[in-house]
Amino acid sequence: MTVRRATPLQRPLAAAALAALIAGAALFALIAAGCAPHLVPVAELTRDARASRYRTQLAARESLGAAVDERVVLWPRRTREIRLPSAEGRLLLAAPDAFRLRIDAVVGTAIDLGARGDSLTAYVPSRRQAVALDAARDTLGLLAPGGLGFRTMSATWRIPDGAWRDAAWADTLLCPRWLERDDTVAVAVGSHGLPVWASLTRAGHGGVRVAYRQWDRSNGAPWPAVLEISDLHGPLAVTFRISVMRFERRPDAARLVVPIPATAERLTFAELKRVLERLGVM
Repeated sequence: MTVRRATPLQRPLAAAALAALIAGAALFALIAAGCAPHLVPVAELTRDARASRYRTQLAARESLGAAVDERVVLWPRRTREIRLPSAEGRLLLAAPDAFRLRIDAVVGTAIDLGARGDSLTAYVPSRRQAVALDAARDTLGLLAPGGLGFRTMSATWRIPDGAWRDAAWADTLLCPRWLERDDTVAVAVGSHGLPVWASLTRAGHGGVRVAYRQWDRSNGAPWPAVLEISDLHGPLAVTFRISVMRFERRPDAARLVVPIPATAERLTFAELKRVLERLGVM
């Protein structure tokens, strides 16, 4: 089924990956701050009720989003005042740990970025330059970029039971947080059972945040329709607006592969970032 709507990603931690996604003129994922204890004695806001609503909504998104094909409009910016030109692109998601984002140029593709599990691949056709990294071997700054990207764009954050028990209130939001290796993940859950924002941080390295601004409910489960990804301690941010989304039963593995010509120059991730800076997208 196709839903058509009006057309209107740490610095050392994920700054590299976030910068590439934003620079590709776009991806990834989240504030661990702001969860000061503040219990709200309202029945609707009880911890168990909130957790139950969240799990129900999460299960619905996971059932719906095994494979997703989206047309996206992106608005990157360096600061609140300095906005960069918007761009359009195509985002493919495949549960549980893969994505591919192609950003359109005036002619062809500006950047083609993909990740599956620990691997991250990017290609800049106009420069015939590419990078292919394995997070387990290379200094990428985060592990499993494919899974992080999928969770970010689909809002499929699996919150451990212990995090629900220890969650703190911030006004009307319940904020579970937990550790994943060296990283702290936090999700702020509203009374509707949907994430309002999520963040990924590492002590001494900064973090990233995704804010879920709007949801599309036309396919039987709330799906992110507008989201903003930003560097918590830097000027980079990008807003995604989903203009078209199509859900499929299973992903097409071939469509998730970023093709890199044999003649392409292979870069390190740091070199790719410099290329993107020269192109003016970072």
